This record gives sequence, C-alpha cells and structure tokens, in this order.
Amino acid sequence: SDGELMASDELDKVELPALEQLQSLGWSYVEGAKLSPDESDERSSLKDVVLEKRLTDSLKRINPWINDENLRKVIRDLTKTIYSNLVEANQAIWTQINQCISVTQDLGKGNKGQTVHIIDFENPENNEFLCTNQFKVSGTEQNIIPDILCFVNGLPLAVIECKSPFISHPMKEGINQLLRYANLRNPEENEGCENLFHYKQMMISTHRDEARLATISARIEHYLEWKDPYPHKIEDIGKSPSSQEVLIDGVCNKYNFLDLIRNFIVFEAQDGQVVKKMARYQQFRAVQKTLDRLKTQITSKEKGGIVWHTQGSGKSLTMVFLAVKIRKDPILKDYKIVFLTDRTQLDRQLTDTFRRTQSQTVYAAKNVDDFMKLLAKDSSDIVTGTMQKFREKVGNETIGEVNASDRILLISDEAHRTQYSTFAALMNEALPNATKIAFTGTPLIQSEKTKNEFGSYIDTYTIEQSVKDGSTVKIIYE
Repeated sequence: SDGELMASDELDKVELPALEQLQSLGWSYVEGAKLSPDESDERSSLKDVVLEKRLTDSLKRINPWINDENLRKVIRDLTKTIYSNLVEANQAIWTQINQCISVTQDLGKGNKGQTVHIIDFENPENNEFLCTNQFKVSGTEQNIIPDILCFVNGLPLAVIECKSPFISHPMKEGINQLLRYANLRNPEENEGCENLFHYKQMMISTHRDEARLATISARIEHYLEWKDPYPHKIEDIGKSPSSQEVLIDGVCNKYNFLDLIRNFIVFEAQDGQVVKKMARYQQFRAVQKTLDRLKTQITSKEKGGIVWHTQGSGKSLTMVFLAVKIRKDPILKDYKIVFLTDRTQLDRQLTDTFRRTQSQTVYAAKNVDDFMKLLAKDSSDIVTGTMQKFREKVGNETIGEVNASDRILLISDEAHRTQYSTFAALMNEALPNATKIAFTGTPLIQSEKTKNEFGSYIDTYTIEQSVKDGSTVKIIYE
C-alpha cells in the first residue's frame, strides 16, 4: 500500500542513514524495542523517558566522590520534579545540566556544598552518547513513537523526526508531528508526552533532502536548516551531501552538540512568555571564528576584526553567545569585555540578556563619568554602554588614556556608522591596547575598508544568504 511504501522510504532513505551517520560520529546505537520494559531493565514503565541506570552510571563516572544518598537526590531532581508548564521544565533542566546541581557532602573537610556535574563538557568522551529509534513512550492519552532519540548520559536531549522525501509536504508533516509529540499543537487534547520534551534541547525534522532544527518553543516558521558543518567543510562530509547529512555532521558531532547546549541557548521573555532560542549556523560559526581570531592575536599587534552579518540575522544574540564562550575559555576568561552600541534599546537588550545568561554582574553605564570609571577598573567584568557616552567627550577634544591593559576586549555594534575618524581616535586614546571586534549589518564600502579601525573580516553572512535561508524577507531597494 501507499502507506507501507512511505514508511519504507522513511526508514531506508532517511532514518537508517541518519542512524548510521550518528554512529560514524561516535554515538552508540540500541534498537528502541530493546530499551522497552518488556525486553530490558532500562525502564520500569513506558512512562519512563530517562534511562536511569545509564544516568546513574554516568553521574558516578563524572563525580566519583558522590555518595549514594546524594546520587539519589540528584536523580530525583532530574526526573521527579513537578513543573507548571513545558518551557519552565525545559529551562529548569537546561539550567541544572549547565550550572550543575549542588549537594552537601563531607569529602574530608566537613560538610560542604559540592558541585555535581551532569555532563562533562570539558571532556566530551567522558559522556555516554546513545541513539535509538522507534522508542515507545506512554503519554497522558496515547503512546507516541518518535523516530530517533539522542541520549547523553541517559537524558533524551534531541529528537529527530524522519519523513519520506516523496510525500507532498514532508517538512511541514515532520514539524507537525514534533509539535504533536510535545503536546504543543493542541495542548487541551493531551495528544503527546510533555515529560519527554522537558529534556529536549534540539528538535529536528528531516526528509533527507531538507533537514531543519529548532527548540521546543519554536513554531513551524522558526525551523531552519543548518547549512555549515563548521569547523568541518562541506566537502569533508562527501560529494554533494544532503541537507540531512550537513545538519547531523554540524550539530550532532559530540563537540558541537555539547557546545550548542552549553553556550548557544538562551531563554528570553518575549510578548509576555518565555521563549527558548538556539544559535543559527552563522551565529555559531562567527563565535568560533572570533574566538580563534582573538587567541591568535594575543601575542600580535593586529587590530581584531569585523563580523559582517546582515540586519535581522541576530547580531545581538551572537554578541551574547560570544561573551558566554569567552567567559568559559581558559585563555580569555579573565578579559574585561566592553560592549559599545549606538542605540539605547540595543544596550538595554544586551544588558538584560547578559544578566540572565551570565552568573557575574553586568555593569550598564549610566552616564559618561560612570562609563569612564567602569572602563578604568582593572577587573574581568562586562560593561555595556552607548556610543553617545564617548561622543559626549568629543567637545573636550581629548579624554586621555582610561585603561592601558591589553586584556580588554572591545566589541562594538554597527562598525560602519559611528566608529570612524574622531570617534575611533577617542576609543584608541581611552583603551590603547584593547582588542577590538566590530559587528556590522552593512558591508564596509571601499573607503571605509582602507581606514577602518578593526582589521579584516572574520565572518560574513550576506543579505542574499539570509533571504535564501528564509530568515530575511527579500526586499527591493535603491
């Protein structure tokens, strides 16, 4: 029948190649049926979405000092806590995974707070990566059977829904299925299993020729392709790889998978509700390339560089992701980071987002004198301010040296607009040894390229690429 043919296409052309590629990237594989309560001791019920035995073994391996009582507490915190809604649960579990869970235990110097790591982000190979297919889960009203689940240390962190490339609207069908499974389509009907999606960091829909990625709070229009497997190259994957192969290589290789979960996710308040956002491929790539540029320039006198990402491509969030990565980098983590923007609204947005994503204090300059004091402070903090704070000093012709440290990173927005001539001189005068990175949504014209204060391009994402990706609407302009 047609239905059987479509199921065969999904399995042979989409699902099996995805599982094979995951295994080539180091994920182990167990058939979903062999993880069922009937055939294994992995789950006591179809309601269980966490593989507790694997979680227990992983926690012991990563935290060998932990006693049985605290081990039980951590597992309870990760599996038994009640939340009021899906996004709240997802954010709480993401926070536990990233910021760890604190327990009290005596390790020889009295009872003290100890940090329990759920995932070993520093050593990816110290974690267990498992993929499985046709893993049946019992929901409130009915069972669901996602095509592929990806577990790290027993936690189901990603789901991949596979559709036949030969049906009418395979991408829409796949995303619709994911929304149904997560009970996001018609919540009042309880047609899914929310509990499984408490842990989901990535939702992937694929029909081989096109694969798209999003988070649990995304609607259909937010699912986008992952078009660059950075740091790999397209040709490393094979000759003319499919969209599915590029996405799996770029997102599901162990390093990128953990890096995305740890450093490239934010939860933001938007229109009265919390929205979960994950980096798009150009944001991920730009941050990695900027970090590489910064580290190669530490011992050199080069200027820094420019990230040219077209308007609407998420530059503000890219800056946030960059700061998050810098704070966790062993070489760069004690740098002072100064963010300069040319709009008060953007300054406030950056400040608010940093305060939610960073455990340290973010200082937003109130006025020019406050800004100068914050810049002069020799501390590895984050300071935000607007261009106007510098510009107010232009009338005085000079502001002098404010901080001569070479462990300052100056990140400015809209490099083409306000940072040249007098303003550039003021920046150089105040922070003569700072490394400068500029973000712009508009390409520099030839005259600006020759005299710009920031160096060469680090990464580019043009309006043509953005339109092609579906993240910018095509416009006609003179």
